[in-house]
Amino acid sequence: MQRREFVLGSPAVLATTACSGSTDELPPPPAKSPGKATTPPAAPAKAPPSTPAAADPHAGHAGHHASDDTTLGVAAECLKTGEVCMQHCFMLLGQGDTSMAACARSAYEMLAVTRALLALAAGPSEQLVGQARVALAAGERCEAECRKHEGKHAACKACAESCKAAITRYRALIG
Repeated sequence: MQRREFVLGSPAVLATTACSGSTDELPPPPAKSPGKATTPPAAPAKAPPSTPAAADPHAGHAGHHASDDTTLGVAAECLKTGEVCMQHCFMLLGQGDTSMAACARSAYEMLAVTRALLALAAGPSEQLVGQARVALAAGERCEAECRKHEGKHAACKACAESCKAAITRYRALIG
């Protein structure tokens, strides 16, 4: 038996067996045309919707699931500059500069909590304000560590500045 015959024939066999309880009257497998692919029958045309809500099932939902674009923007910028800063710290740590360890750790933690905040800001979440509190603490620590190195490393300065903007937004969210 060909795989296609098995796949196409099996549901009919199972349905007939389950419905009738007998295998005596099984339908024959679908006919196979050599060299031609069989196409499934076209689905029947659907009737046009009668109401505006049926015409657009998403009508009226614009405000219900809106994302927090301002928070998304500052969080995304924090992620971008934080990743660059952390990689810069790793490079320096690899060269033996252990003064970057606290900066790398704070950037790592900020990135972790900011990813969660970004996900929550993408849609309505009752947990956004709570996560903003966590992100605020991590952002403050990251900014403080990066400020120690901003005069020497552009990556640290950029990260500190994006943390500062995020901190302002998170404070506004918390109220």
